[in-house]
Amino acid sequence: MRKDKSPGLKILWIWTFGTAAILVANVMRNSIRNMETTLGNAEPQQHNAAGTPDSSLLSSSDHIIREDKD
Repeated sequence: MRKDKSPGLKILWIWTFGTAAILVANVMRNSIRNMETTLGNAEPQQHNAAGTPDSSLLSSSDHIIREDKD
């Protein structure tokens, strides 16, 4: 049965599967790149949060008040 098919039809099927494989590879590459950029943007925010505390986050009792010496 396969021998009855023309060579043009075989080439058309190979072309179709090759195009589909290229499209799937491009979608996967784009989704991986988006995930990497999302994770890359999340790392600096987490790093900054673990660093020195922001002064706006400190309560009023945490600020140092000078004591008057008489």
